[in-house]
Amino acid sequence: MKLAGRMIRDERGQDLAEYAIALAVITIAVIAAVQLVGTNITSLWNQAATTLQNAAS
Repeated sequence: MKLAGRMIRDERGQDLAEYAIALAVITIAVIAAVQLVGTNITSLWNQAATTLQNAAS
């Protein structure tokens, strides 16, 4: 019973868990941002290519 009480009060691993959660949230946000920006950049490049093709004709 003493061991269980000590394990409940022991907070040494808590920081690592908090950092892992923060890293996961940041990673998800970065992935979402890259996907959103990637879609917009693809559209921009396609418009630029079309404009160049029309100018060359």
